[in-house]
Amino acid sequence: MPPATFARRALALCIGYYGAMGGNSRFWYLFGGIWLVVGVCFVAASLGVNLFADPEQLDDGTPLWLFAAVGLAASAAGGAIIYFALAAAARDRHLMQSGVELTATVIDIRRSLIDINRQTRWHVVYRYEYTKGRPLEGKSRAFPGEAVEGFRPGDRVHIKVDPQKPEESMFLGVKVAAP
Repeated sequence: MPPATFARRALALCIGYYGAMGGNSRFWYLFGGIWLVVGVCFVAASLGVNLFADPEQLDDGTPLWLFAAVGLAASAAGGAIIYFALAAAARDRHLMQSGVELTATVIDIRRSLIDINRQTRWHVVYRYEYTKGRPLEGKSRAFPGEAVEGFRPGDRVHIKVDPQKPEESMFLGVKVAAP
């Protein structure tokens, strides 16, 4: 495979399937964004009620601080999801730009704990050696079934490894051509 084709295919896999936290990155950005917006709306509504409502007309059954607390919790959850999605994307970008390309051996295909849109996701588990005598294992992001159906234990695949932290690796999703 020509180097330009290999690079395009690896980048397409990273953008399309290497989402943060085990799924498609757009899904996690949207999911986190929804929680963030819901939380901000709850906080804004509780502030609006506290600032502008007549206290005599409010029902004493539900404390108003509860809406603010729920809003803050939802906002924090949404912000954390977006933060971790962005951190995973930055890690992948760093590995694509400055990682050392190696070959690894597929040792297992495992089902992910996450299903997106009722579609089962799968991890490719691989073993590689960056420094002599020190075998390391890595796990791909979660891929849909059609993206991993061609991989079997024993297959040789391309990965990228961070030279400063060899335990940090990224599965490129391309088999090594047989000799």
